[in-house]
Amino acid sequence: MSSKTKKKSRTSFGATAPPFIDYLQDILRRYPDGGQILKELIQNADDAKATEVIFVHDDRSYGTESLWTDELGKYQGPALYAYNNAAFTDEDWQGIQMAGRSVKRNDPNKVGRFGIGFNSVYHITDVPSIFSSEHLGMMDPQEKIFGERDSGFLWSLDDAEHQEALIEMHDQFQPFRDIVSLVSRKEWSKVINEDQHFDGTIFRFPLRKEASDISDNLYDSDRVVELFDSFIADADLSLLFLKNVTSVSLKHIDMHGTVKIRLEVKSSIHTDVVLESEDNSIIESSTRFKVITLNSEDHKEDHKDTKWLLTTCIMKEGNVEHLDSLAKKLSFFPQVDLAFPCGEKRDCSESRLSCFLPLPNNESNKTGLPVYINACFGLTDNRRQIKWQEEDQQHDEHAVWNELLMNKVLPQAYIMIIQDAINLAQQDNLPVSSVYDLWPDIAQVKHKHKWYAVALDVLDHLFRQNVAVLSLAKEEREFITPSEAVFPCNGPTSGDILAAIKRTLVSCGENLVTLPGSVARAIDEAYPHRDTLKYVTPAFTRGSLRKFDVHTISEHDKLCLLEFILSDGKYRELEGLQLLPLNDGSFRSFTDREEDTALIDSNTFPRVLLPFCKHLFIPADLRPACSAHLKELARTNLFKVINLDAEKVAEYTKKFLPQDWKQMSKGHVNWDVSSNQQPPLEWLQEFWAFLNTHFKELSALEDVGY
Repeated sequence: MSSKTKKKSRTSFGATAPPFIDYLQDILRRYPDGGQILKELIQNADDAKATEVIFVHDDRSYGTESLWTDELGKYQGPALYAYNNAAFTDEDWQGIQMAGRSVKRNDPNKVGRFGIGFNSVYHITDVPSIFSSEHLGMMDPQEKIFGERDSGFLWSLDDAEHQEALIEMHDQFQPFRDIVSLVSRKEWSKVINEDQHFDGTIFRFPLRKEASDISDNLYDSDRVVELFDSFIADADLSLLFLKNVTSVSLKHIDMHGTVKIRLEVKSSIHTDVVLESEDNSIIESSTRFKVITLNSEDHKEDHKDTKWLLTTCIMKEGNVEHLDSLAKKLSFFPQVDLAFPCGEKRDCSESRLSCFLPLPNNESNKTGLPVYINACFGLTDNRRQIKWQEEDQQHDEHAVWNELLMNKVLPQAYIMIIQDAINLAQQDNLPVSSVYDLWPDIAQVKHKHKWYAVALDVLDHLFRQNVAVLSLAKEEREFITPSEAVFPCNGPTSGDILAAIKRTLVSCGENLVTLPGSVARAIDEAYPHRDTLKYVTPAFTRGSLRKFDVHTISEHDKLCLLEFILSDGKYRELEGLQLLPLNDGSFRSFTDREEDTALIDSNTFPRVLLPFCKHLFIPADLRPACSAHLKELARTNLFKVINLDAEKVAEYTKKFLPQDWKQMSKGHVNWDVSSNQQPPLEWLQEFWAFLNTHFKELSALEDVGY
């Protein structure tokens, strides 16, 4: 351009920040109303190392005569208060004024850095106020109370003029006066004039009674009740993963000043039982018990203690390079916590994710695992769920971070909680059943693609490390590895047969393990070399019985075992086993020796035909399956087990018919009907019918004399 060219005047250009009101409106559009607001305030308290939080729903209205400014009159009505017992620092006073620029952002140890923060309270109020340490501040984003371009006012307890106002303006500060007395039992005048410091923090949120520039969301007493109800639904989970807060209370003050406690939740750690990882491990972990106690003054019977097994697992630096680099870049912490409710059988569908506080109770946050998972997750902007590496965010660093936590840290944490549970069970500090309850149930996660993959990964780590995780049937507090175990049979087998097998194999010294269906499914689905595992089969049981003195087994168990070892039809492998039952209660061996003869009757050839051979018949009351197999076995002619037919009736009549019966039949002896020596009438009738039916075979009976 020529130097002679006339210069044009410069117009303003460049990106600008939206007005703060617009920013707040955007927050309220994206972030949920409800119990999540209370969780945000608990997060802030936990970051401040507070141990106690109290929410107060106050239905009272206060006077409007002695006010700092008349515009504050409409904020003297019902309000929600949030108290915690940690005082604001200078950094806190600075941070609460920095909308969208959290001073916690680079501190991975502070929970609140993940939340939507203090600004979520604008769902409820237009003028939040804070009393803590040396100040009382009111915030007015609409700039309608304290003057144009004044978005709030700060009273200081060390300022004489402010001190006077705090004492003399009775109506203005009476709400704080009452709540200070309620939560700390301190006199307002002493706090203001003598202490000049309040060792805690009180937030006051006057309920919005009319639409404003910030929101048209109106709040009345019913809405606060709903807010409390929403929090109560997750109350037992809210303290589970927090570092400092151990008590949360919900209180209501009616318009007459009567105080009622809606709910009180407390947590406590059992410091007498703490298990820690070894120094040479790639992780740093600890496991302990945490008890969550719920009380309600409205319902005295609503007292509930839940004991949780809690494992914290941190991946040590230098083991996963990508995890280390992202941890530094994002200021995240490579930690996964797992919590399991002890002694309380919960549906796995209830388990869900937490980011120090429970995430919303929606399907995307439910894992289907028996443990509750907490981690320093990368969340979506509205804090509703964690990010995954979907198509549109393959390279999103927060999503990559979450995947690394799930793939690298979670399996280690899971193995740790199972191993520690075993140690605690062996010390009688935990029921053995809890160890198995901790296992991922494949059936519960099959339909959840992401968590199904996580469950398989956890199980793969568990099996490849060959951890001793299976409880022995003979001593439930003794655990062995899958490769050492003998697993129960898979097929449809009756309970009494299974019990007999268990008693026998335990007596045989076999490493039989007991396990519920969920664990069996996990092994079937995820064990890398399932064909190498030993299962209770008829063949295995036959082999065990050969090493054992069967005389010590009860008659009932012998019959159950017989039915089981017959079930695969491999009759030849029965040879030598003394489990062939006879009618007199004795047992013969499966051989082809004469002394091991066993007879089997039928409708055509009933046992009454051979009353003198009763001791040779198998019991008449054997279960149908067992009888059917023995009949089939008899057809193979492998052993001296015989299905009765005409030829065998003739043979055994000739062989075993009592001599005096023979003499009587030939007329050598007169029958005496009063004598006990005569053949039984029932036998005579059956035998006569037999002769008529099998006339052709009578030649075989010539020597018998009939």
